Amino acid sequence: TIAGATISNNAELLAAVVFFQLIKPGVGIIANDIEYPMNMRSGSPAFGSLGISLHEAAFNQIWTQFYRIPTNNCAAGFPNSKLFDLQSGYEKTHCAMTSAYSGANSILLHGGVSAELAYNPLMAILDDDLAAIIGRHIEGIAVDSESMAIELIKEVGPIPGTYLDKLHTKKHWKRENYVPKCADTLTYPEWITSGKKSTIDYARERMEEILATHEPTPLAAGQDKDIDRILKEARKYYKDKGML
Repeated sequence: TIAGATISNNAELLAAVVFFQLIKPGVGIIANDIEYPMNMRSGSPAFGSLGISLHEAAFNQIWTQFYRIPTNNCAAGFPNSKLFDLQSGYEKTHCAMTSAYSGANSILLHGGVSAELAYNPLMAILDDDLAAIIGRHIEGIAVDSESMAIELIKEVGPIPGTYLDKLHTKKHWKRENYVPKCADTLTYPEWITSGKKSTIDYARERMEEILATHEPTPLAAGQDKDIDRILKEARKYYKDKGML
């Protein structure tokens, strides 16, 4: 059962927390949730399943609210689907949304395809919209004098009054309702004349634009030498331990 799996998983993780604190008292901890139901037909993990969402809801509340230890949810970003299809969308959405609403501090989401077996940059682009939608969702709505705009409502009045030419609308509309970067939001005639593009087409265009225009921030002076030094120290450490 989900309750039983959550209990056993909890005991294992608590043992690890105690172990780490014995080695280094006060060390920072983040609880990583990788509890998957089993696909009873194949014996493999049931990625994208409802059981993952239900377990994450319990796990996150126990660790963030009771133990006051932050959590990371790995399962949200790994659908069972091998395609960019409806199944992939609903598997990722219900897992990631549940993780967010139940208090996960970190959610592994972007780019996963076919369980943990593949990564695709187009999927990462699509997941970026999904992450933004979920983030906006959990922020909720502001209810104050500015957002309620009572005086503006009185000013505009009934039809034919309009809010489209008001500064208040210009100020708030993008923030209130997130506009996905890769969604088809055209009317049907516009969609026909613009080439009948799918969300994957829009994602591919955005990916190509990012690859063509993005310039990574260069390392600060001396950072490359610091990286080389750290790598050399790590190689020596693992070599001395007989692990290289």
